[in-house]
Amino acid sequence: MAAETQDSSLQDDWRRLHALGLPAGSVRALLAILMFGTTWGLLLLRPNQEIPDYLRDLVFIIMGHYFAARRRQSPVEDPGPPPLYLPRGTIRLCFVAGTIGAAILLFRQGRLTDLDKNPAVVTLLLIGGFLLGVAANALATWWRERGHQTPRVVEDLRALISIAAAVILAVLIGNHVFELFPTDSLGALFTPSIHLGRFGIEHILAAVVGFYFGSRS
Repeated sequence: MAAETQDSSLQDDWRRLHALGLPAGSVRALLAILMFGTTWGLLLLRPNQEIPDYLRDLVFIIMGHYFAARRRQSPVEDPGPPPLYLPRGTIRLCFVAGTIGAAILLFRQGRLTDLDKNPAVVTLLLIGGFLLGVAANALATWWRERGHQTPRVVEDLRALISIAAAVILAVLIGNHVFELFPTDSLGALFTPSIHLGRFGIEHILAAVVGFYFGSRS
């Protein structure tokens, strides 16, 4: 009985527990919207300039929090309404919608696949890989909840492709340091089939690794 009374008190006094009297997670939601909004703005207004590394890293930290850490929280852990009084999942939906919207606008401007002239698109490519993995995980969860089981061969294939991508990416990065093989010959090997700029293969491999982490978050 005492525990029930305490829980009821927390539900009634949640404004005393959280910053600015807002629902739990509201400050994080505001920060996330500001940082993602800034990133999308830079992508659309200055695609020919790289996204600052500190902003890019911060965006990935925020995504890791929202799609991994928060996903594992129980909805009853925090008393009171959802963050910013919005339906649960709204902030994550904004991330996805912003990514798709930016990609569509850049594609219509002919700037989505030319990484040499528009290096900021690299950030969009990596974010897109992670979010695509999140979408794949949501679909797999929906499938399992209806009594179906994903065949292990699918999991094995996804893991092997991701590991191969990570190994190749590590080798390519290491080659910039130790020069194990000529960079020019490597570029000639991939450039005819991949039209995403001089180092497009590395960006694609990074997106594949990001996809795996998104699909497991």
